[in-house]
Amino acid sequence: MTVSALAATLDPDVFQHHLAIDDDDVFSDSTRTNTKVVDGACIFLNRPDFAGGAGCALHLAALNAGESPIAWKPSVCWQLPIKVDWDLQEDGSEIASVRRWERRDWGDDGDSMHWCCTEGPEAYVGERAVVDSLADELIAVVGEAVYVELRRRLP
Repeated sequence: MTVSALAATLDPDVFQHHLAIDDDDVFSDSTRTNTKVVDGACIFLNRPDFAGGAGCALHLAALNAGESPIAWKPSVCWQLPIKVDWDLQEDGSEIASVRRWERRDWGDDGDSMHWCCTEGPEAYVGERAVVDSLADELIAVVGEAVYVELRRRLP
């Protein structure tokens, strides 16, 4: 419901495919588990030539509102490319292993996920290390204490 409510507040200037909203809202059907696909991609994906900005309309709108995209986007979207495996120890503690998402993590559906680009090296290239550029996402997934320890252990 949050995604639907946020979509209703998006200005068409930042939401290229706002006209694709119909009776099923921004979702592909009444189960409301997947967003609509417009020209092979999520309804929220603004294309590179869109005047309002390329990328996720929810992400752009959150930044424009001075808020974290984590609060606006579905968790499956903001968590990528981060995958955390939790391993329960005999003493009840857990060990967190941070890695990239892989198609196999999505089960049988993974093979058909053309948008899932986390297995390619281009998903991890930028001006800053992933541990820094995705700090908010890492903290949201693993918590502040685990993030601080992860940051301490990485160069």
